[in-house]
Amino acid sequence: MNDTDTADRLLHEARRLFAEHGYRGASIRAITDAAGANLGAVTYHYGSKAALHRAVLERVFGDLAGRVEEAARVPGSAVDRLHSLVRTLFSFFLEAPDTPRLILHQLVTGEGIPGPVLPFLRRNLGAIRTVVADGMAAREIRPLDPTLVAFTIISQVVWFAIVGREITRVLDEGGDHARLAAQIERHVTDVVTRFVTDGSTQP
Repeated sequence: MNDTDTADRLLHEARRLFAEHGYRGASIRAITDAAGANLGAVTYHYGSKAALHRAVLERVFGDLAGRVEEAARVPGSAVDRLHSLVRTLFSFFLEAPDTPRLILHQLVTGEGIPGPVLPFLRRNLGAIRTVVADGMAAREIRPLDPTLVAFTIISQVVWFAIVGREITRVLDEGGDHARLAAQIERHVTDVVTRFVTDGSTQP
């Protein structure tokens, strides 16, 4: 196994273990054992456990921010772009369901959102706010607070990412999480569309 393979394996296993156990609960030994690497591999490739944690967060949330910004730039009306944003957020969390858990542990313990994540979350907010502001300027979207609209969209998608599989169990959907996610995505898209265009449905 070459150095690049080892570094990638460490990143992959660290992501999984940080999501499962939090930063404090995922030991260097557990990460290196899972990656099939020696105990000094984290120091060699990343410098420290904290730096490895930062690399995991930057990889995951950087990917999310890039996708959100791309979705915000699709051709079409502001409402079309909001649809693209909702679809992109749902798709990302279906592909990476462990993402919320990477920071939930720290939120629960009162440590707050990890510093490395903040710039990416601000990019997400900025992309959505820009679409809403563009829509208001073009009179496609009624006057609203772009920041609150952004939080409304993100919070609904993240909430489902956190509890969606349990909802599937409660509804006895036979484990068809993807089908339920598609239904929720359509619902959120509909609610957001109605809210930003005429206010007839409160999200």
